[in-house]
Amino acid sequence: MTPDKSELRWGVERRLEFIEFRLFWEGHVNRGDLTDAFGVSVNQASTDLNRYLGMAPDNMVYDKSARAYIRGSSFNPLFLKPDASRYLSQLRSVADGILDRADAWIGQFPSYDAAPTPARGVDAKTLRTVIAAIRRKEAIEVKYQSLSQPEPRWRWVAPHAIGFDGFRWHIRAFCLTDETFKDFLLSRILETRGSRSSDVASEADTEWNSEVSCALSRDIRRCCTGLGRRFTHPRSGCRLAGFKGGLLRQPRRLDGTSLG
Repeated sequence: MTPDKSELRWGVERRLEFIEFRLFWEGHVNRGDLTDAFGVSVNQASTDLNRYLGMAPDNMVYDKSARAYIRGSSFNPLFLKPDASRYLSQLRSVADGILDRADAWIGQFPSYDAAPTPARGVDAKTLRTVIAAIRRKEAIEVKYQSLSQPEPRWRWVAPHAIGFDGFRWHIRAFCLTDETFKDFLLSRILETRGSRSSDVASEADTEWNSEVSCALSRDIRRCCTGLGRRFTHPRSGCRLAGFKGGLLRQPRRLDGTSLG
């Protein structure tokens, strides 16, 4: 039976998706899992499980000895799109201290480890100022530490986007000092002061807005068929497509990969 999601409140749909997450990844789910994850009552957890069972009776069966529902042999998720990257990103977020174990949907964590990500020191108020400037189409004055200058200096920038290169967060902005669009590392913005209206159009940033296609080198195609399968277009070989501003920083994320 296919559920009509329009009839479900967001909170209910979220809990039903959680039930499928646990069934898919761990093979079982019970009322305690729902009460721990969402803080709902035992009665509400029972209602959610019975609701889900009514929608997908073949997806789980009750195991009296385990006192839990276990994944059915004909399991076919209705709310969850199984995604390995989502599971692994939760592991990484817990390892980095971004997400508390209690807030993750993973119930039984496998033994895992991850190389620590160096703290980049992005100030929350600075980020808030940048986001507000993007939303309001304003320029802001920032005290920025450039590697080409021994001392930080104040400059006016008009940000229009935020980007992540796999390691660090940047803002994409028009620099009124250098009169060009540039990338600025958020962690190197030491202070902000003042804002003013800006008539700089984000559409004028051709490097950011230009969509390009980049081919992976033969070496990476030969030795990493998994990468090739992930990024291959049926008629164009092993390629990545995206905005030029983001792809120019992509090589540092793909070990041994070159763009050409």
